[in-house]
Amino acid sequence: VFYLLTSQVGGAGTLTGMSTTNPSLLNEDDFVTTSRYLRKQELFFNGVIGERTNLRQYIQDTAPYFLCHFVIMDGKFSLLPALPYNPKSGKINTGPVVIDQLFTAGNILEDSYKIEYLRSEERRSFKAVMRYRFESRNKLPEERVMEVTLKQDKNTAIPEEQFDLTQFCTSKQHAKKVAQYFLGIRKFVTHTISFSTTVEGLNLRAGSYIKVATTSTPYNSANNGTIDSTGAVTSVRELPDGTYDVFYYKTVGDESDVEQGTIKVTAGRVESDPDDKFHSTVFTVVDETVGENIYIVEQLTFSQEGT
Repeated sequence: VFYLLTSQVGGAGTLTGMSTTNPSLLNEDDFVTTSRYLRKQELFFNGVIGERTNLRQYIQDTAPYFLCHFVIMDGKFSLLPALPYNPKSGKINTGPVVIDQLFTAGNILEDSYKIEYLRSEERRSFKAVMRYRFESRNKLPEERVMEVTLKQDKNTAIPEEQFDLTQFCTSKQHAKKVAQYFLGIRKFVTHTISFSTTVEGLNLRAGSYIKVATTSTPYNSANNGTIDSTGAVTSVRELPDGTYDVFYYKTVGDESDVEQGTIKVTAGRVESDPDDKFHSTVFTVVDETVGENIYIVEQLTFSQEGT
């Protein structure tokens, strides 16, 4: 990639205004580190680009077949490993992921957190059919095919998806690693998120790993109940004596909004309710759960508000 973008003989250096000695639009440190990673993983491009093509789009589309991401940071092109790795050795890190920053309700701006789940067809398991080129001395190259599945799907009838690596891949191990990478994405990536935060103390870039801890209140019909005009509690599940945080609204009166409060239940009745505010209400017990997930940063942007 470095050669394609900087060479003025066999690359696009004359168009980009760069040379191998002056790669002004490239993040050289990232290319050096990623080169070490690619060599360690033995992921090599063995082919030619024989037709006119949009070079930037071509690199972006081809990078995942080398377990990498092609990104733009601070106005410069970068090629980054798509997997956790050791920058010094180039080895893939199979241990705990190093978290660059933690985000909670304290540093995520209110009402900015959004989550989008992938469609079911983008999450279903599949059999990867990898096509690659096999070469041997003094013989014409031949195409070979390899099938890769997850262990739990080995003996099941699942759809096939083909990946054509014949234009640049001549290694069975290379094809196998690409298959494992795409299978892993399909298995573990279920959704994407976006949110706003303040820039103060932010030390992130594309490729950084973050942990996001969120609190949610999933709906559970077993937490629903009613309180009649005398304070008697009727619920789907029995509420032992104790104190409960609830969302509730009045069933009498013309106007009633959902409110949050705390009820104390003793022997099936609401106690300590001098104003009868919980009487004649429908409620659901608040059952908060804390979820923690790890994400890789794909893009950082600034808003007009400076967040």
